[in-house]
Amino acid sequence: MERFKEVARREGRPVSRLLQELMEDYLKKHGRGNPAFPLDKWVEDKDFIAFPTLGEKPDPELAKKMPDEMVQTIRYYSWEWYQLMTQEENRRRYERGVR
Repeated sequence: MERFKEVARREGRPVSRLLQELMEDYLKKHGRGNPAFPLDKWVEDKDFIAFPTLGEKPDPELAKKMPDEMVQTIRYYSWEWYQLMTQEENRRRYERGVR
């Protein structure tokens, strides 16, 4: 803390303002929290379903168990990803001169 105060004085900045800026920056990055869930969630709730990742093959049996809201959310964001990746693929082809 003393070293922090020393640097703040050297830069002519109030310690309180620097701390406030650091806290604001931290909250921007971490304010929403970590969307991960504890591993023991499956022990507490046998019906618990985690959101699948884009890196895994879709599982029809898992899809049958998902609540409507989860199905809608996955459909929406997968479409958004599909559109974004199509644009990115096209951009790369254009850069390479492949049409």
